[in-house]
Amino acid sequence: MSGPYMFDTSALLAQYQKEPGYEIVERLMEERPVFISAITWLEFHVSLKTLILDAEARAETLALYSELLDEALPVTRQVAHIAFDLREQLSQRLPNGDALIAATAREKGATLVHRDPHLSAIPEQLVKQLVLPPKNKGEVA
Repeated sequence: MSGPYMFDTSALLAQYQKEPGYEIVERLMEERPVFISAITWLEFHVSLKTLILDAEARAETLALYSELLDEALPVTRQVAHIAFDLREQLSQRLPNGDALIAATAREKGATLVHRDPHLSAIPEQLVKQLVLPPKNKGEVA
C-alpha cells in the first residue's frame, strides 16, 4: 500500500502508547505523506491531556508530532458534503467526527489508518482503509 495516508486518533494513540500496530504507524510515518484531520489533532490533544499531566511535556509531545506529520487538513464545505453522503450510505450510526475524518481522507485520496469500529463500517470502495490490530485480543477493531 502506498501513500498518502491519513491517521485517525486511534492510530496516533497506538503509536504513542506502543499498542498493537504501532510499528505499522511508525513505518507509514517514514514513507510520507501522512496527514491528519484538524479534528484528529483536537482529539489527540485532548487524549494527551489525560495521558500527560504536565503541560510543558504535553506541548513538547505535540510539537514532536507536528514534525512527524505533514499537515492537519481543514474541514471544508466539500468535506462536510462528503461526510453527509458517507453517513447516508451506511446502515449503522457514523458519528459526525468520524464521518468528517473519513470524508477528509476520501477527498485527499488518502488511505485512512485507524482501529475505530465506526470507521471500519465504511465500505472500502468508499474510503480506502488500513485497519490496525485491536488493542486487546478480545477487542473488535
